[in-house]
Amino acid sequence: MPTSLDDGQLRLRSGCSVWSASEPVSHPTPIEPGETVHADIVIVGAGITGAFLAERFTREGRSVAVVDRHAPAAGSTQASTAMLLWELDASLLELEERFGVDKAGRIANACRQQVAGIAGMVKQFGIACDFAWRPSLYLSGDKLDPEQLREEKRIRDHLGIEGRYLDADALSARGIIRQGALLYPGSAEADPVKLALGMMAVAVMRGARVITPATALGYETSLEGVVVETDCGIVRAGSLVLASGYEMPDFVPVDLHRMASSWAIASAPLERPPWPDSALIWEAAEPYLYMRMTAGGRVIVGGEDETLSSAEERERLTGQKVERLLAKAAAVCPAITGVSAQYAWSGFFGETDDSLPLIGRVPGRPNCFAAFGYGGNGITFSALAADLLAAELTGAPSADARLFALDRDS
Repeated sequence: MPTSLDDGQLRLRSGCSVWSASEPVSHPTPIEPGETVHADIVIVGAGITGAFLAERFTREGRSVAVVDRHAPAAGSTQASTAMLLWELDASLLELEERFGVDKAGRIANACRQQVAGIAGMVKQFGIACDFAWRPSLYLSGDKLDPEQLREEKRIRDHLGIEGRYLDADALSARGIIRQGALLYPGSAEADPVKLALGMMAVAVMRGARVITPATALGYETSLEGVVVETDCGIVRAGSLVLASGYEMPDFVPVDLHRMASSWAIASAPLERPPWPDSALIWEAAEPYLYMRMTAGGRVIVGGEDETLSSAEERERLTGQKVERLLAKAAAVCPAITGVSAQYAWSGFFGETDDSLPLIGRVPGRPNCFAAFGYGGNGITFSALAADLLAAELTGAPSADARLFALDRDS
């Protein structure tokens, strides 16, 4: 019997994000009554992760079917703030303590390479998604004080990652009120919906089939292949990749994963940037505040995260969360004082204790893979998932695959 999945119709996001005006550019093809679709790989999830996976697998000449109950990029992707950071939620100080400096460095360098890889694909495919390279400004907070940030820089120096430490005076000259920060190149920003739709469009041009709206009702996995039963037909494939974010079926181990909620706002376009370089600003705090500019001159402010999995409670808190975000942002950057929220939204995200994603084979399920638990590095980890799972499917997994395995040690 197939394993059942209660779709739950979970409200992944609420409110209206600044990306919501993007129009689909890949055309879904529903399953005809009684039809069975055949593919090398079936991907469940048509968001940003599903788009990166579909592009990668079709690039390798595999036939791909993508299934989702939402239209492409219409779920959690619209709630992303699309800060393409190579830096993880966990500092290198934390990663060094857990894994040693060599593994910490490999993780950091892998993320840096993913941001560069995204930039290359955007240029190669001509995806108009407002991609731009940005420095990141990592502010001191209750997790890392100024002296600990200097230690963080020491590790980065050892790994050959170049950047600067800024003291309170240097930050003040940039219009930022904090005691210390690290300023590093190598991160980026984009419109996440346009990026996801652009990547999916590339896969569709290569023959990928996007089947929406279609809710996955059950799965069969075996050594011979997989079957995904949907509410409108059947998909048979050699392999199944679950890229459904926070709506994983019950056979996927989630011991290392927890759901949380986050909030964000976007201002009206400002006359002038409130800080230099359009840097991506975030802080070493729990919960942390983050800020970025858009190509249209808006300020995006996000954070106020809570371990909260009730959509109703998340929505109820939105008003006070918006007020707190604006107040915190003004305290960090006084030039934002008086800015109001033209857009406000919230959404679920998944996180793990070690800040590393869950990417790899689903234990006990042959030919079944999953990718989720991305924390604050959603798009960077989506690109990483495409690389890791492509390697898994060739039978030559990455040397670092165990770092991201679903059944790794906690």
